[in-house]
Amino acid sequence: MKPDSKNCAKVIFATSLLSAGISISNIALAQAVAGPGAGAVEQIIITGTRREGMTVSGSPAPIQLISAEALKESAAPDLMNQIANQIPSYIAEQRGGDMAQQTLTASLRALSPNHTLVLVNGKRRHTTSNISTAGYGPADLAFIPSSAISNTEVLTDGAAALYGSDAIAGVINLITKQNYNGGSIDFRTSEYKDGGGFTTNLQGSYGFSNDAGYFNVAVELEDREPVSRAGLYGPALCVADEEACLAAIDAGQVSSSYRNYIKYDQGMLFTDTYPNINQIRNTGRYEREIAFLDAGFNLDDGTEIYAWGSFGNKTSTSFQNYRRPSQDGGFDSNGDGSIDADERAINKYAYGFFPKQRGSETDYSLAVGITGEMFGWDYDLGTVYGSNEMDVYTLDSMNFTLWNETGRSQEDFYDGTFSASQWTTNLGINRDFEVGLAGPLTLAAGLEYREDTYGIDQGEPASWYGAGASSFPGYGPTAAGDWARENTSFYVNAIFNPLDNWIVDLAARSEQFSDLDNESVYKLTTRYDFNDSFAMRFTASTGFRAPNLGESQYNTVAVGPTSATLRLAGSGAAVGEMGYPPLAPEKSENLSLGFVLTPIDNLTTTVDFYQIKLKDRVRGVSIAYARGQDDNPPSATYLATGEWNTLLPDPGDIDLDGVRDASYNPIVGEILASQGYIGRDENGLPNPNAMYGGSFDTTARANISVAFNNNLFDTKTTGVDWITTYNTDFDWVNIRWHLSANYNNTEVLSSVVSKAGIPALNDATIEGLENGEVKYRANLGATFRFDKLTVGIRQQFFGPSYDVSNTSRNGAQWAATQNDFEEIKSISTASTVFYKNEYDAMSLTNVELSYRFNDMFNFTLGGDNIFNQYPNKVERSLYDYNAGRYVYDSGIYKIGHPIGYFGARWYAKMSAEF
Repeated sequence: MKPDSKNCAKVIFATSLLSAGISISNIALAQAVAGPGAGAVEQIIITGTRREGMTVSGSPAPIQLISAEALKESAAPDLMNQIANQIPSYIAEQRGGDMAQQTLTASLRALSPNHTLVLVNGKRRHTTSNISTAGYGPADLAFIPSSAISNTEVLTDGAAALYGSDAIAGVINLITKQNYNGGSIDFRTSEYKDGGGFTTNLQGSYGFSNDAGYFNVAVELEDREPVSRAGLYGPALCVADEEACLAAIDAGQVSSSYRNYIKYDQGMLFTDTYPNINQIRNTGRYEREIAFLDAGFNLDDGTEIYAWGSFGNKTSTSFQNYRRPSQDGGFDSNGDGSIDADERAINKYAYGFFPKQRGSETDYSLAVGITGEMFGWDYDLGTVYGSNEMDVYTLDSMNFTLWNETGRSQEDFYDGTFSASQWTTNLGINRDFEVGLAGPLTLAAGLEYREDTYGIDQGEPASWYGAGASSFPGYGPTAAGDWARENTSFYVNAIFNPLDNWIVDLAARSEQFSDLDNESVYKLTTRYDFNDSFAMRFTASTGFRAPNLGESQYNTVAVGPTSATLRLAGSGAAVGEMGYPPLAPEKSENLSLGFVLTPIDNLTTTVDFYQIKLKDRVRGVSIAYARGQDDNPPSATYLATGEWNTLLPDPGDIDLDGVRDASYNPIVGEILASQGYIGRDENGLPNPNAMYGGSFDTTARANISVAFNNNLFDTKTTGVDWITTYNTDFDWVNIRWHLSANYNNTEVLSSVVSKAGIPALNDATIEGLENGEVKYRANLGATFRFDKLTVGIRQQFFGPSYDVSNTSRNGAQWAATQNDFEEIKSISTASTVFYKNEYDAMSLTNVELSYRFNDMFNFTLGGDNIFNQYPNKVERSLYDYNAGRYVYDSGIYKIGHPIGYFGARWYAKMSAEF
C-alpha cells in the first residue's frame, strides 16, 4: 500500500521532533556478558524495568537472558527455535494448514502466539501479514538474522502496563550487536536421518565501534528442501485391490463412493508418490535472504543518535490435498447425483494433481532515534516503521469452472497480496530522585503513537472466478480492501526501595484506539531479599490485547476435495447476523509469586508460580451449514439400496420425505447465497444443490461451513517455571550445568452461545484447549569446555497430551460397530462420539561436539533427537470409520506437536571469527 499525504505529514512531524534533539535510550547501557565465566559476572538487563543497572539476579520480575553464544550452540534452524530450545515455556510449532504452514509461530506459557510481545532493542517489532486461517499474527522472527543478536531477554510475566497490547504471557527483547569489533562467518548444513529437509545456511556479521559510535551489519541466507512423512492413501490402495475394496464396501467398512474410485480413478496408481500420495502434512521448499544493520553516533554532549533496520525476502511452499482424476469438474455438473453421460476426461490431469500454495514475502523495518539528557532527565525519542507483504500463489492446480465452461484452465494462479505495517513513535523520560529512602526513587513516563494497517489486494480474475483455483481460491473484489487503526498511549512508572533489601515497582498505562474501546492497565512488582541467599518476588497486573486488523478483516474461501469453508471478516456484518458481537480486546489478570535462591557460589535457582486469567479470548469458530448425512435419518436411497448416498440428491431434503430438513442453518444459508457461493431454489430459499447455481465446487457442497474470529471464551492458566544454573570450573575443564522446566494447566471457564443456540466451543474443542498442549516440559543440559574441545549434551522432556476427533458417526452407528474400536477411549455427546488422540511423554537427546583449531576457525558436528523419536500416530489414522483399512487422511502425525514429526536431524557447521 502506498503512503498518502496523511502519512507523509506524520513522517515530517516525527522527523522534526527527532531533529529537535529530544531523546532517551538506555539500550546502549545494557552490557550482557556471557560465556564460560558468565555465572560469575553480573548481567545487566533492560527488559521489564526502567531502572538503569538492574541485574538478572536482582530483578524483581522473572527474566531469562540468552547470550549470542547460547543461541549459536543450540544449532536450531532459525531464531525462534533457538530461543525455544533455551526457554521451556516457549514452544515453537507449525499451527494449521494452508498459508498457516508458512509462518512459524511460538507460544509462551501455553497461551496464543498473539499473547507474546516481541521487541527489538526495546522497540515494538511489527507483525506478519500472514494472518490466514489460523488467526495468529505475531512478529515473524524469521526475518532477523541470529548473527545480529548480542543477547535475548525473555520476560515471563505480564507487562502490558509497561509495553502495551500483547504483553500478556511475556516479552521477548532482542538486543542487537552494538559496541562490537570484528566479524564472523558461519556455514551450516543439516538433513533429517529419514530423509528430506536438506538445509544450507550461511550467515555472518561485521562491526566496529569507537568513541564516535558504532556500526554492525549481519546477513543470513538459507535454503531448505521439502520433507515428506506422508502416510498411505486409502482410496489408491482400494483401487489397487478391487476385490478387497468391493468386499469392504459391502461390509460397510468404507464409503460406497469407493465404487466410483474404482471406476474413474485408476490414474492414482501412476502418481510419482504412490502409495503415499497425499502430501498435505509435509513441508515444502523454504528460502530466506535477510539482513540487519545497526548504527549509532555519539555527540559531544553525551547524546546518541541511533538507527537500525532490517530487510528480507522469504519464499515458502505448502502442499494441499491431492485431487483424484475424477475430482470435481464434469463429475456431476448438473447436481443430479449421477455421473455425466459423456464420461469425458474429468480434468486436465490424468493422474490427479497436487496443488501447492506459495508465499513470497518481503519484510523491512527502519528505526531512528536520539537519546540523551536534558534538565536532569534521561530521554528517548524514537520512531520505528515496519512492513510485511506476502504475494500468494496457487500452483499446479486448475479452475474447474473455467474448465467446464471453456475446456481450458491455467495451472498457476496469482491469488492476491497480504500487507501489514506498523509505525510506532514514542517519547520516554526517566530520572532518579533521592527522597530519603534506602535507594533512589526512579520516575518514568512516556507517550506513544502507533498506526497499524492491513490490506488484501485481489488476485487475478482466474484465481477467484467461479469455483476459483482448486484448493485455495484467490481473493476477489469482496475480499480485497485496506484498513487502518490508530492508537495513542501514556504510561507512568515509579520504582523505589522502602528498605535496602526491598524494591517496589508500580506502573500504569492508558491506551486509546480509533476503532476499539479504550483500555487502562496496571502493574505492581515487588521483591524482598531476606539475605544474600534467598529472595521472594511477587507481581500482580492487568493486561489486554487488541485484536489485530487481520483477525478483524481477513476473509477468504478454503475448498477441500469434499468440503468448502467461507471465512468471514471477524468484524463484518455477517458475523453480527449470527448473534456474535464485534471483536473486542482480550483482557487479562496476572498473578505470580517467585523465589530466588543462591545457596552457594555459582549456583542459582529460581522458581516462579503464576496464574493468568484471560477474558474474551479470540478464536476462530466454524459453523456448519448442514450436518453430515451420517447424522440424519436413513434416506430413501439407503432404504432402497443399502448404501449411503454420497452425492446430495436434494440438499433441502436429504431424507426425501418432502419436508425441508431442520438440520440446515438458515442464517448460514442466507450468508452463502447472498455472496453467490450457493444458489436459491424455486421458493427463493438457499440451496447448495449445484443445479441452483453458485460458485462452490460440486463435491465440496457435501460439507459447507462458515468460519470467523470472535471473542469466544474465558480461560485460567496456572503453572510454574523452574530454572537452575551451576558453573563448575576446574583446571582442565569448565562445566556449565543448566536445568529448566515449565508446568502449566489451562482450564476453560466459560464460552459463548450464539442467538441460534450454537455453542462457540464444542466438547472436542474444549478438550483440545485444555489438554492439547503438553503440560510440562524440561531441559537438562551440560556444556563441557576443554582447551580446544567443547561438548554439549541436552536432554529435553515433553509431557503427555491429547486432543479429540470426530468419528464421523452418531451414537447408534458407533454402538453398531463398537467392536472395531475397542482400543479407542471414546467421549460421547448427544449427536456425536469423539475419541482421544493420545500422545505419550517424550524424551529427546541432543549432542554437539565443537573443536577450535585456533583463534579463528571452529568446526562443529551435532545432532538433534539423535535416537530418532517420533510422536504417537494420530488414532484416526489407524482406525477412523474405515476401521483402519483404507485411510483417506494421510496426516498420520499431529500438526503442532512440540517435537515435530521428522525424526533425527544431523548437522555440521564451520565458523570463522576475525
